[in-house]
Amino acid sequence: MVRGIKTEQRYILFTGEPHENMQFDFTLKQIEMFIGLWNADIPINRIAKKFRISNTNAALIVMDLEMAGRIEPRAGGLLGKRKVVS
Repeated sequence: MVRGIKTEQRYILFTGEPHENMQFDFTLKQIEMFIGLWNADIPINRIAKKFRISNTNAALIVMDLEMAGRIEPRAGGLLGKRKVVS
């Protein structure tokens, strides 16, 4: 307890073994390429495959770039307008 206040149990995002392979740093060239693919309406799973990262990692890049105002949401969202074929 901190000063008589009951401390709540907390869940901290992106910690632990399942998250050890996440990548959080990219070159500016990679980010520009990512933005180009996003703007070309390439599905997120194909972008992830090109960068050899997980779909989750790619989605985090999208969220970061959108929050930073570097990309706009697109009509098909993460999947784009094209059908995703795995």
